[in-house]
Amino acid sequence: MKKLISISCLAVLMIMSSCSKFLDKKPLSTISPNNYYKNEAEANSALAGIYAICGMEFMWGGRIPIRHNASTDESFYSVTNQLVGVWWFNYDGSDPVVTEMWTWLYAGIERANMFLANIGATDMDAAKKTAFIGEAKFLRAWYYFTLVQYWGGVPLKTEPSSSVNNVDFARSSAEQIYNFVEKEMKEAEGMVRDVTDINNTERISKSTVRAAMARMYLQWAGEPLKNTAKFTSARDMALKVVQSNVHMLNPDYRQIYINQCQDIGEWKECIWETGNWGNNSDANRIGGRIGNENGVRCTSNNDQVIGYAYGFNSTTYKLFHLYGAGDLRRDWAISTYTLNSSGVKANISATSIYNRNCAKWRREYELVRPLNKNYTPTNFPIIRYADVLLMLAEAENEVSGPANAEEYLNKVRRRGYGLPADVADATADLTGLGQGAFREAIRDERARELCFEGVRKMDLIRWGIYLTEMQEQAIEIKARASATYQYAALAAERVTERHLLYPIPAIEMSLNKLMVQNPGW
Repeated sequence: MKKLISISCLAVLMIMSSCSKFLDKKPLSTISPNNYYKNEAEANSALAGIYAICGMEFMWGGRIPIRHNASTDESFYSVTNQLVGVWWFNYDGSDPVVTEMWTWLYAGIERANMFLANIGATDMDAAKKTAFIGEAKFLRAWYYFTLVQYWGGVPLKTEPSSSVNNVDFARSSAEQIYNFVEKEMKEAEGMVRDVTDINNTERISKSTVRAAMARMYLQWAGEPLKNTAKFTSARDMALKVVQSNVHMLNPDYRQIYINQCQDIGEWKECIWETGNWGNNSDANRIGGRIGNENGVRCTSNNDQVIGYAYGFNSTTYKLFHLYGAGDLRRDWAISTYTLNSSGVKANISATSIYNRNCAKWRREYELVRPLNKNYTPTNFPIIRYADVLLMLAEAENEVSGPANAEEYLNKVRRRGYGLPADVADATADLTGLGQGAFREAIRDERARELCFEGVRKMDLIRWGIYLTEMQEQAIEIKARASATYQYAALAAERVTERHLLYPIPAIEMSLNKLMVQNPGW
């Protein structure tokens, strides 16, 4: 049975079900590639199985933003009943959260490998088939990009598993994985459709591919590989998204997250979102944990009034004080209240900081009834247009300095102050900074805009400042937090160089004779 978890045996996990909202909400039974891929409907269902990984509670539908990225300079994990896990930097290769992430990423890769090996024989429109292939290639590359960020070099597997007995695969280098991701995403860019043709936030478009490539290039340009030539590639890809002239910032920052709570797909800002839906009590069971584990703390016991929320992610003093006077994002991203069992709000004292939770996704806006205590229909934004603008500003600054980068940063800042994004304003705009100061401004702005969206840890790592930032957090918490929240310093104090990468899961190490463990583990 242990072999079912090995990356070489994930054909067993090839369960294609209609688990994305671009399909009918009808559950499908387990299928075999030997009798599948006959027509477009079957290919579409198989493709949905690849997409499904993204919205799982173990992935971007929950664990990645809520637990894997819980401990940074912008947030801490505010649960004290058991001080173990990746969020406390008290874990090893047997940790279930580490193992789940590895297993499901390779499950997505295996599904993509199976799809790409069989789609050629499908009887369907040629243009649609090309788009399907591009989507599968992109998703496979995205899963490898996630693996290389968290584990470094990993086994590169591009063919479906043929035997459950072949479990030995050596690691490719991180550079080799990045080269593969780049190649696959470039191919996907020319195959997938424009977002204006798709009109959907959950399906891969050219904008999705280009935005993801910009993120990938920035990561590649930073630590640990420091391939700085990729800053130009990042700039060029982000610029393609901007110059397509089909995306724009939502004028109301709050509305981005309300839309996600209410299943309103708004692709002008939200370039790619998870496909969560329902209350997880239906046949599809594709609810996630967004707004439940990382929402405003609420002890509701009435499933018709407001949903229960644990408040696992809370703000740091640093994040709270990064926002300037008049920046409307702070009091939406960070809670100003809690809710009791009846849904009644209790305001948090103005001087209390560490008991403020992430508040971007608020269960009071959900429309599905009855509400589920532990699952929500809320989508998670994997890539937003605001992120693209900030990536473009960062890359442009590294390539040629801040002169041509200021406007991209200032668009995001203006919207944060409730101002028109395209109109210069002295209140919001930053001008006249040198390259180094502008670099720091970008880093702070990414925290203000993208906090709790699962990108901060990798940002800090690629900038080479994760360890020092965590050390500073420990000092700040000890100096500023009340006795109740002194525990938050424990995670920050425990971070060492080995935590820049996860350990290879113990089950993989025990089965794969060619696997080599990461340093320090």
